Parts: sequence; structure tokens; C-alpha cells
Amino acid sequence: MGKRSLIKKMTGTESIDASTMAAVSVVEADEIQEQTKADEQKERDRLIAKCHEMIGQIRATDMISKFANVSNLVWLKQVKESKIYKDLPNVGTWETFCEYTGLSRQKIDLDLQNLATFGENFLLTVSSLSVGYRELRKLRQIASDGNITVDAEFVTIGEEQIPLSPDHTEDLQAAIENLLENKTREAEEARKAANVKERQLRSKEGQLRKAEKRLATLEGKAEERGYTAAEEAYIKKVEAARVTIDGFMMDFDPDIAGTVPEDATARMRAAYMTTLGYLRRVITAMFDTASDIYGDADMDDDWLPPHLRPGYEPDTRPDDGPDCRTCEHHKGMMNPEKGVRIPGETGKCTHPDGICKPIPPTAPEA
Repeated sequence: MGKRSLIKKMTGTESIDASTMAAVSVVEADEIQEQTKADEQKERDRLIAKCHEMIGQIRATDMISKFANVSNLVWLKQVKESKIYKDLPNVGTWETFCEYTGLSRQKIDLDLQNLATFGENFLLTVSSLSVGYRELRKLRQIASDGNITVDAEFVTIGEEQIPLSPDHTEDLQAAIENLLENKTREAEEARKAANVKERQLRSKEGQLRKAEKRLATLEGKAEERGYTAAEEAYIKKVEAARVTIDGFMMDFDPDIAGTVPEDATARMRAAYMTTLGYLRRVITAMFDTASDIYGDADMDDDWLPPHLRPGYEPDTRPDDGPDCRTCEHHKGMMNPEKGVRIPGETGKCTHPDGICKPIPPTAPEA
């Protein structure tokens, strides 16, 4: 009499105590465990038989190139997860199993990754589309970012939900192509931006090295020329400021790719040019004012602007009087009466009195 029949008879015809019931429960648990083991062994035997069958088919015919369809991938997934290959003669490992069957482990592992990521329905649907390993690999990477999700009936790409059915293969193909194109474009833009930042960093590093060399040179000159501590400290401060300004100006350098986006709108370009114009006006005004007060960087230390020279008298001539550009002593530095620099010129007025000659009056037209 079987255990289950005995238990039924005992519980149905006899009054049993708690200890007997406990024993009955143990017997039932043992029977369930034995049945589970039997089922597992039966499944393993089935998988082993399937392995021998598939290996025989693959090795007897040229099926390797056609083997990795979805149904066979499902079988390979079972083989790998159950480790049934360990029960095969002369195999023992997954890699040996792949070699024994003539399959590429790398390719099968990629196929299994696609199966785990997208599922059977998705792979069955895209098998008829122009979606190869490269596209599936990109889609798998995108799926890990959450931009594509796949369930039993739908694939969601961005905000578009597409049914996984033969009637919507064209929609799925178009959505996949569009997604891959967008991701490729984003990756290219990111690469360009990274290259721009790298060039900017190298340029800033170059500017810093130049500044360090200038500082070293200035330190040598300071010692050679006997600069005071205050002079040396101020020169170092100015040189350090130049490095900062150089780095800032690189953000507006038109020779650096990416300063203005390639797809910049008219408003963006106008804002860029307006900013450059503002910088030019501010720097020019600062330079002109500083030239009035401190002279030119190339001038001697004892140079004084005209209005600070002994015996200086304000100019009382008409506004259309002096003009350095018509003065025969002109070297282009500035109008010495007003200290106004002439853009694009260098040098200074060499007139003995430091005053330009008046512009010759122009005769009125007849």
C-alpha cells in the first residue's frame, strides 16, 4: 500500500492523535520532495536528450549559421541556466559545450543577452526587419538607460508604444531607425563637445605655461633691474590676471569650434556679436582712459601726458584744429593735446612742442 493511500485510510477510518498527524505530515512532505526530484530528473533527462539531438543535427548538417533562431535560443538559455551541459560526456563547461557543438560562445552569449533584454516576442518580430547585431547591441545599451522598454505585447520607444505584431513591423522598423539616428547624433555632439573642452583645456594649460615663463622672466628682470618688492608683486598680480582673462576670452574665441553652436539661431548669433561689441567698447574705453593717465606701455618711465607737463596750457583752438593724421611729425601714437590714441597706429608725435599742426582750412566750394 502506498504512503498516500495509507494516510488516507488512517485519517478516514481512525481517530489519530497529534503525534500521528505530525508523522503523516512528514510522510507527505517526503513524498512531495521525492516527486519533485523525480520531475527534475525527468526534465534533466529531457534536456540531455534534447542536447544530444541538437548537437547531432548541428554537426551532421550545416545548421550553424541558421541555428540562433528564437526557439533555439530559448533552449540554449535553459541549457546554460540549468548547467545541464555538465552532465554531457567530455563537456563539463559552457565554453566547452559551445566548442563541442561548433557554436561561437561570444555570439551565443550576445544572443542570450538580447533574449534576456527584449524577450521572445520582440526578437521574433524584429527577425524579419533590417535589425542586425550592431543595432541590437545599441538598442540593448539604450534599453539599459530606460529609453526603450519591452513587455509581452508592446515595445515603448520614447513616448511611442508599438504593438509586437506582424502588422506593425514597419512602424517598429521606423521607430528603431529614428531612435538609433538620434542616439548617434547625440553621441557625435557629445564627442565634439568633449573635443572642444579638451582643446580649451590644452590651450589654457599652454597659456598657464607661458604665464609661468613670463613670471620667471620678470623675476629675473626684477632682480637684474632692481625692482622694488611692490613693483615685483604688482607685475606678478597683473600677469596672473592675464591668465584668467585669457581663459575667459577663450569662451568667446570664434576660432574655437563650439563657441557658437553650429545650429545657432539669429538671436544667438546677435547675442554673441553684441557681447563681443560690449567687450570691445569697455576695453577700448579703459585703455584710452589709462593712456591719458599712465601713457603707453612702450614709453619711458619719465613720460608724462601733455596735460601734466610743465607750462601746459589748454587748447583754445576750434575743434577742427589739430589732427595727428595730418601732422608731419606724426608717428601715429596719439593726439598729444588730448591723449587720444589713433587705432591701428604705433609710436608718438615727435613735434618739438608736442603739439600737432592745425588742419589746413579747406576752401569752400565755388
